[in-house]
Amino acid sequence: MANLGEYVTIRRRPVSRRWIKYFIGVGVTLICLFVFIRQVNFIDVMEAFTSFHWEYLMLGVASLAFGYALRIFRWSIMLKATGATTSFANCSAPFLVSIALNNILPLRLGDVVRALVFPTSMGITKTTATSSLIVERLIDLMSLLACFAIGLYAIQTIEIPSELKTSVVTLALIGSVTLSVGFLFSEALDDLFSGIAAKPGVHSDVGRIYNTLGNLLHGFNVMSRPKVLLAMLIVSTLVWVGEAGLFYFVLLGVGVEGSPVIALLVMAVATLSTLIPSSPGYVGSFHLAAFTAVSLVGGTAAQAGTYAVIVHLALWLPTTLAGALAIWVCPEIFRAAKSQAA
Repeated sequence: MANLGEYVTIRRRPVSRRWIKYFIGVGVTLICLFVFIRQVNFIDVMEAFTSFHWEYLMLGVASLAFGYALRIFRWSIMLKATGATTSFANCSAPFLVSIALNNILPLRLGDVVRALVFPTSMGITKTTATSSLIVERLIDLMSLLACFAIGLYAIQTIEIPSELKTSVVTLALIGSVTLSVGFLFSEALDDLFSGIAAKPGVHSDVGRIYNTLGNLLHGFNVMSRPKVLLAMLIVSTLVWVGEAGLFYFVLLGVGVEGSPVIALLVMAVATLSTLIPSSPGYVGSFHLAAFTAVSLVGGTAAQAGTYAVIVHLALWLPTTLAGALAIWVCPEIFRAAKSQAA
């Protein structure tokens, strides 16, 4: 019984830590919503809603769909680089479902499902899926920081402390260098960890850890080959052009005199806010960040409040519905994992 008690205690600790992160996220959401609500007049916001040019929203959602199609294509490129026999078609459902799950579940559990559950139905290893997810997230983070830096330096009307501009550029450079070093030395590190795992006398659990690290780095290595990396960077640029299109068209819809560069800055601020722990769907933190960004570029409080609500719905609702449709059309992506577990 003592051993059972120790086992239960060990199993409970990670769960309790996860719930602590969840409650922190809820707290951050409530604080952000409180600040957001305090800064807007709902009568003015409702008037701004009635005067919104909805034809721009359709253009924005079309641009967003273009960006997400390219995200799926980019993921298929990454997986093919590892030797997987994947295509755009069989990457679509797992990708869209993971995004929808991120929208409705806490702690980005959709990413966990994409890395650990869907690989079974796709015929790839969990390590390969995890490697591709990490590379994808790192490239996107660098792209957003670059968009942020471009926006800050290109828009001279925004009074931003020079220290902040320098910090953003420095972070982008450090991240790019770190990513480059990781790609350049991934092959050597792969050989090192795989060699340690294969040594006689290494404990099986330790060997498994080193072998997993070696496999992850092998994924980084094949994805960082010049042709593959160039293709990913080109597609990633188009991905964020598509997403920026949504932010640009909604700016026009609320009547803010925007430009593509302003849209890049607003998109970067709003999207980077999703890195902050918050409730599912990034409610609160996203709204406050989008409101602040639009206010900085000259929008009124009513325009900024309307913009934050509309652009969040335009991002959340179509991707969630697309994920739900993908589950209905391709339920086998869950069945395969369930059969393997059984």
